[in-house]
Amino acid sequence: MVLEVQEYDVKTVRFLDPLDLPKDYKIAIDGLERNIPTKKHSHNAAWVWLYKNILNSNGWNDVTILGNHDTYEGYDALIFYPGIGYGGGINFFFWVGDNVVRGFFKIQKFPGPTFVMNHDMPMIGTTIKGRLHNKSTSSNVSQLDLDKLDQICKNTKSFDCVGESTKLCFGDSHCFSAYLPGYHVSRNDGLTLFAVLRDGIKETIQEKTGFFTDDLTHLMFYMGNIDMRHHLMRQEDPHTAMKEMLVELEEQLMDIGIPNIEIVHALSIENISRKLPKTGYYKNTPYFGSWKERSELVDVFNQSVDTMCEKNGWKSFPWPVEFLNEDKELDFEYMERPKSVHLSPLSYRWNFFENKLNLLHEEKIKSE
Repeated sequence: MVLEVQEYDVKTVRFLDPLDLPKDYKIAIDGLERNIPTKKHSHNAAWVWLYKNILNSNGWNDVTILGNHDTYEGYDALIFYPGIGYGGGINFFFWVGDNVVRGFFKIQKFPGPTFVMNHDMPMIGTTIKGRLHNKSTSSNVSQLDLDKLDQICKNTKSFDCVGESTKLCFGDSHCFSAYLPGYHVSRNDGLTLFAVLRDGIKETIQEKTGFFTDDLTHLMFYMGNIDMRHHLMRQEDPHTAMKEMLVELEEQLMDIGIPNIEIVHALSIENISRKLPKTGYYKNTPYFGSWKERSELVDVFNQSVDTMCEKNGWKSFPWPVEFLNEDKELDFEYMERPKSVHLSPLSYRWNFFENKLNLLHEEKIKSE
């Protein structure tokens, strides 16, 4: 079933524009101006592996995530990954060095179709032209045909969606840790449950993805971690504020009427000694409220999710109790390394690296 396109902006329509390639094509995925991270505990790398899994699930079985020294020889199509924190422009870390030139020269020689994940393709040639006279720019830049590179970039198609499905995993930056094959994924970094409920779940999904919720058969909904980390303890009565959100969540999901709904539990709170990147700060703080206060909110939230799911015939997805240490904290062992608020990809529900259910969750399912 093909979902009807809603009239929204260019990015929204792109989400519904499936990758148009023969299924027997040999596809390479590469970074744009830097290498794709290789560490299996990397949230950044996991987003690429997610797309490899989605491609595999949709019939493209010959997909390779390239390493530092790999070439494009023998591949039929090329997908660029700008990085999970890509801001819309090429970042050369202040210079166009030999490695940058070498990477763009490979692009220049590639004869097949090119695509870029989740963003519009930046104009490589135009960007380099503005740096030609920099003393730090490599003399090998003369190897590049900058006009040809710009033309390749203009012909590079952007995409978010792969294949056709009526299943959607929707949420903030945490959401794809609960992914299962067959689902589209709409990851919205920094989006709070409060904001989604204020603007409407139906309206937000349609705005972010272009999918009509009436056409969805399955919704995997994972939000709330940001609210409990930064916002709820700033309210005059945090528990009342959260309960009001939960009532609104249930009412809006009931009104949407999607037949199969699954709500993912909020993560337990890690020890406050964990160092976090400044990108995860809000108002110059890594969190607000004590560990105990926020943990109580998580417990009440998850219990309420279980209750509403049982009442409405929905599913809830709890994280394994093994993720907790003896102090009932989210153990650093199961989190991204070296620092982050996210789970390690090795703790995700689906094992992206082996394309199968993660054994941590398989054991939980067997015990139910």
